[in-house]
Amino acid sequence: MMKRLSLTELEKYIESIDTAEYAKTRNYIDGSTKLSEYISRGFISLPRVQELILKNNTKSSAFKLLSELSWREYWQHTWRVRGDEIFEYFRPLPFEPRSGLPTAVLEASTGIKALDEGIHQLYETGFIDNHMRMWLAGLVCNVAKCDWKIGAAWMHSYLIDGDFASNHLSWQWVAGSYTGKPYLPQQANINTYTETEQDDTYLNNTYAHIADMDVPDELNDLTKTLPAHKATMLHDTITIDEIHAAETVLLCSPWTLDPTWRSADTGQRVLVIPSDIYQEGAYSQHVLDSIQHFVQQIDELRICNLSDKQIKQLSPNTILRKDYPGIATWPGQVDGAELLQPNLPEKFYPSYSAYWKAIEKSQ
Repeated sequence: MMKRLSLTELEKYIESIDTAEYAKTRNYIDGSTKLSEYISRGFISLPRVQELILKNNTKSSAFKLLSELSWREYWQHTWRVRGDEIFEYFRPLPFEPRSGLPTAVLEASTGIKALDEGIHQLYETGFIDNHMRMWLAGLVCNVAKCDWKIGAAWMHSYLIDGDFASNHLSWQWVAGSYTGKPYLPQQANINTYTETEQDDTYLNNTYAHIADMDVPDELNDLTKTLPAHKATMLHDTITIDEIHAAETVLLCSPWTLDPTWRSADTGQRVLVIPSDIYQEGAYSQHVLDSIQHFVQQIDELRICNLSDKQIKQLSPNTILRKDYPGIATWPGQVDGAELLQPNLPEKFYPSYSAYWKAIEKSQ
């Protein structure tokens, strides 16, 4: 992982990205731009990323990278339209998923060397590339036949770029409960994009065989409850009474940590850590350290851990905040999110292709 950047450093880095090279390497391990952590925390907007990318790249050469930005907005759009439904199955599976996560996945002992290395990387850094996430989700959902929800929760608890829409809806997509078409990991594909050589595994077969085979012995044992993380939470630096007493509160969430937002405004800047989500043991230290980095990029930002009930009791007359689908019930005057497609009709698009067609039609 590269070191975490300030906003100035980040923007310089984005301008330096060679999008043609990215298109060649994006599916390989370590082919990521590593921008997702900054985007998921709201540190930089998608339109700003796009603007910086196009300073030194053409639209045609940048197509693959810009489409990744569009995918992220598509997931956010779906969350905005479907709300908490994203945490449940959009459509049933043709089998009853098993309840639990393969112990071999938790212990990085699946027998697939590249995947086990990927799990270790997730534990050690809080990050893995998108292709690795898909293989692991496919292994859990469609090879081990497990409930995507526990797999999504496991991965999300480690991800420094954790975003419920991108993570949970991607798991649904892989499981087949989003579009109805499951995604399968296969050894030859894994070997190609991890540049490894392994052929003595249960994934060394055709996709048709993998789709129909029984659960491999290596993945049979399940862990029903995810282990708690041993991590130091971000502590309060402001009380709820101080928030109530403030004339103006510029309210941030762990997903709207934008250092440029209303930078000229006066008022008390507060990061609310929603304790219903960020409860003790729910997230790794990497996740909390990531949030702390972005806290330090915003002057005079103070922290308060509040329950959902306490958040809803805050005075809407004193609060300003940015729009984000995960905090739609929070009170206050809401500034709209910066979007790549601000004029797209707010309805559910059942696939990315349907979403893309709507974009083309609106242009």
